[in-house]
Amino acid sequence: MSWIYFTQPNIRQQGIATLLLTALMLSIALMVVGRSALITRYQLADVQQEIKRSQSFWKAEGELECLWTQERSAYAKETLPVQCQQVKHETRFLPPDKKLFTVTAGTTTLQKYYRLSLPDLSGVVKATSHLILTDNASFAPDPGHQLPDGRWACVVLRYKYDFSAPSVTTYHPEQLPYPLYRGFPSQTEQRCAGQYHTVASRAQAAKSDYLYTPTLSPFRDLFGVDVQQWFQVMSHPRIGRVPESLDNSVTGQFRYTDSSQLPVSRLNPDCATQIEDVISHGKMIIWVYGGCVLSDPDIQQINRVIQAKFPQQGIILLIQDGLVGIKSQHSLQGMLYQLVTPEHAAMLFREWASTSLQAELKKSLARLDPEQEITSEQVSYFQSGSFYPFGGLVLDAERRFALVQGSLDFRYRRDLLIKPLSLIRPTSWRGESWYEP
Repeated sequence: MSWIYFTQPNIRQQGIATLLLTALMLSIALMVVGRSALITRYQLADVQQEIKRSQSFWKAEGELECLWTQERSAYAKETLPVQCQQVKHETRFLPPDKKLFTVTAGTTTLQKYYRLSLPDLSGVVKATSHLILTDNASFAPDPGHQLPDGRWACVVLRYKYDFSAPSVTTYHPEQLPYPLYRGFPSQTEQRCAGQYHTVASRAQAAKSDYLYTPTLSPFRDLFGVDVQQWFQVMSHPRIGRVPESLDNSVTGQFRYTDSSQLPVSRLNPDCATQIEDVISHGKMIIWVYGGCVLSDPDIQQINRVIQAKFPQQGIILLIQDGLVGIKSQHSLQGMLYQLVTPEHAAMLFREWASTSLQAELKKSLARLDPEQEITSEQVSYFQSGSFYPFGGLVLDAERRFALVQGSLDFRYRRDLLIKPLSLIRPTSWRGESWYEP
């Protein structure tokens, strides 16, 4: 007789299976937790790196803002914050009118550039007057912008209506014994492109360096506002005014709040000494109300005052609503601007008869083409001699006549305008910075 035994499942095998299952679950859990921890660690590292990058970026932006403050303080006599005085940076000029700043903070290098306080358009002479040069003239150009072939779009004259001259010649920049302006790239070819380089040609045959510009608005080009707003510029506290009776003798403030209140403009026989006085009191933009005649000794003395007060700088001399007469063989250290405002566009210049230039003006008019039939009363500007203003000449007397008697060798230095113009037309950023509109 045989026996049949019934046994329970193997408890040991059952425990091993449970243990394996538990271990597998723990492993999976550890893998999940470990992966999450690793991801979290990477995320933390990325956050830390992003914080560092942000800190570097904002520090660099702050240093650029300091450089901006430095530039303004240099011209406007503002107090420079102490923390801005030791910013390490590189500066490079970008022709024709920009300045590039480079700063490095941590891992961030930023570059921003801003537009210098210069006229909007290139050009050494700008005229809404009918310009007549009686003799041969040579000009150092404004190099304008660089063309793809490395040469320059040189511009000497922008004229709204017409100009005449028996012969005009433009120098290549490399032919000049002085730099056209600070930062002009010496490593590149300093030559005008063929279509922007006139040599010994009559006005009618001049190339694009003598540029017909029918939309020319010299006042906006220089000051950044329409000519109808001339009184706003004249009233600016940083501008020196002639005659001194325009300002309050006690406070020094402009007496008038509207252009209609101004007295009738007249020829000022003492304008030269009054201009010198205003410059000696620290004004770099001098606004002369009424006509003005300057002799060779006048020009030399004005230059001496400029050199004494503003070494290596220039002035802007603007003469409004009156004739301008120059008899000189010397250059002026700055810009000369004649303005006939829209309100006086039809004015006649009858006061030549009371000036020392009347006889010469009549002789010059008599030698012109008889068909032109120009009278002295139509002439707003007359120049005798080789005078030229180093900072450029603006003849903004709409449809009046500007007559230059004598040969010219006109030199040009655009840098002379940066400091005076920055006093009323601030520099502006061009660089997509966070604080730009």
